[in-house]
Amino acid sequence: MTTAIPRKLLTEREAAEYLGYRPATFRQSRCMGILAGTKPPKHQKLGRAVRYDIADLDAWIEQVTKGATA
Repeated sequence: MTTAIPRKLLTEREAAEYLGYRPATFRQSRCMGILAGTKPPKHQKLGRAVRYDIADLDAWIEQVTKGATA
């Protein structure tokens, strides 16, 4: 039997801190569709709550980092 590994979902505040942004900047980027010159990280809506998968945040960091060095 395999055991599913629970995914780590962060709140908007936690995700903003993880990426080094203020929560207000992070929230605005989601509405405007741009953060650091690219699409903001993927998010999930659970009712009224917004959550971010830490794997999506890490993928976004990779994308932005690769774009900066290219």
